[in-house]
Amino acid sequence: MSRTIQQMLTENYVAPETTPCVPPRDEEELKRELWQVEPPARGLGLDGALDLFREKVLAKSIKTWHPLFLNQMFAGASVPAIIGDLLAGLMNPTLATFEASPAGTLIERVVSSWMAQMVGMKPGSSGIFLPGGSLSNLMGLTVARNSKLGGDVRSRGVSSDRKVAILCSAGCHYSITNAANLLGLGTDSVIKVATNERNEMRIEDFKEKLAWCDANDVYPFAVVATMGITVTGGFDPLAEIVEVCRGRDIHIHVDAAFGGGHALTRDGRELFRGIEEADSVIWDAHKWLHTPLTCTVLLVPDPLVLKQTFASNADYLFHDPDHEADITDDLGQYTILCGKRFDALKVWLLFQTYGVEYFQAIAEDRWAFAQQVQELLKADDDFEPCYELRSPLLCFRFMPDALRKADSAYRDALHRWCRTRIMEEGTSLFNMSKLGGTSTYRMILINPLTEMRHIESLIADLRRLGYAYMEANPF
Repeated sequence: MSRTIQQMLTENYVAPETTPCVPPRDEEELKRELWQVEPPARGLGLDGALDLFREKVLAKSIKTWHPLFLNQMFAGASVPAIIGDLLAGLMNPTLATFEASPAGTLIERVVSSWMAQMVGMKPGSSGIFLPGGSLSNLMGLTVARNSKLGGDVRSRGVSSDRKVAILCSAGCHYSITNAANLLGLGTDSVIKVATNERNEMRIEDFKEKLAWCDANDVYPFAVVATMGITVTGGFDPLAEIVEVCRGRDIHIHVDAAFGGGHALTRDGRELFRGIEEADSVIWDAHKWLHTPLTCTVLLVPDPLVLKQTFASNADYLFHDPDHEADITDDLGQYTILCGKRFDALKVWLLFQTYGVEYFQAIAEDRWAFAQQVQELLKADDDFEPCYELRSPLLCFRFMPDALRKADSAYRDALHRWCRTRIMEEGTSLFNMSKLGGTSTYRMILINPLTEMRHIESLIADLRRLGYAYMEANPF
């Protein structure tokens, strides 16, 4: 068993380039091998099961630590965090109550307070760890709903007679609309604000949307500022949003799921001006901090607001409802979760291993690297970046002069075909999106293993394939 695990770690983490980023894939074969109608009646033993996993699962899965895995807003996971994940499973605590997990409760409290400091929130801010940004956005907006729509909304629900709205940029994450659905507000309550070329909120249109709400007796009880927009890595103008909201009774929710890591850089900290006025903030540690999925923190200036929003009278679990709200309070009273995993251990072990300065250095390095890649593309006549970078998330197009004469449908087909060929060759996995109605390549450059030689090789492949498509499919 130990040899098998060591081999898997070596292949995937010590020498990530020894096998393709994208393994050969035959979907029919994969279904035949893995789609078992019945569970096995007799087991293979642990060694046999690990061998099966290595051969049928790991060997046919995307290598997320490969230097050319550029597809998602995360890249693999660091070894201390992987060990933290393993140790959390080994301990298997429930963080619902202090009596069942005293050390885990205190670690979650202190790590969330560290992350609040790192992102620039006011002193005393902390929060709760949750499984992912979508749930964290839902809980942050639940706090907004309960605190802004009246004390009886928790017990009586939202009155259909009152018109309310959540304002966000057109580039916000889809979980905001899902949250409006789950909160009983209806998806029509989400008002999308116009954006610029980076999908960042236009502050003048935000003002116009607020004026429309005022004129139509709609209460905009929450605004979502996205820091690290999903498609472009852009940042909504937080300081301006805060200033516009000053004097209004609006909950400011900051979705920094991706962008939170940029607060570790000098340039990024400037984008976070105004964060001290935020009412709730989310940050995914599984992105720039490279923990295993999922590991998200919901941060608030006063953690008591979480207890006021989510506490329940479950006397079979919470035996001291009058307990003073301090760092030994039951975390289960601060969340909708009861079975609560020890995700904070992953971050705690990372910080204890490396220290915060290590992650600041990595963040600065990745930001500088992304800017170098952008300059490389600017200097290349065959490619064009789609916008000036705000963070290490790059969208660009293959666009030699001859291709400018083609229509958008042709260019879309070319980009899709080239990406598919790259995947079939096993070279890389990166994404695509659309900006201005036209397809773009989309790459996230936060993987610390990615070097300029990897990007230069990938660009050469995209050039080769782009011209091959044009030759085979004249327009």
